[in-house]
Amino acid sequence: MTLSVAQNSKAASKFLFGLVATFATLVPGGPIETRDFTDLGGMAFWGFNAFLIGLAILAICAGIGLRKENRTAMWCAIIAAWAYVFVVLLDLGAVFPTSPDPIPLALGLVEILDVMLAAYVIILAHRALGHL
Repeated sequence: MTLSVAQNSKAASKFLFGLVATFATLVPGGPIETRDFTDLGGMAFWGFNAFLIGLAILAICAGIGLRKENRTAMWCAIIAAWAYVFVVLLDLGAVFPTSPDPIPLALGLVEILDVMLAAYVIILAHRALGHL
């Protein structure tokens, strides 16, 4: 059974909004992200946060555009989903940002969920574009 462009686009939108929502729970100092990032320094900490805020804005705008079956939004959703995967891989690979504290179990589980959601967004957006 092949889904229509509208069905793929709307499903990608739902998964993208879910990805943004679950990623928002990972704010430093929150219930899931309990690591200490004071060693990073203000510039690196706020620079990374600015990147994440920009990524969330891109993802939300793409999610809205996906509801309207906008092709540009489909590409933006793919870019945003890959960016989320990149951020998770940087964290799980202890590349950046680094913290002396280990990754809490709940954080690792949410990050794995986020990679799965991002994969669905990428696949569904490519299907909506007619690539798959």
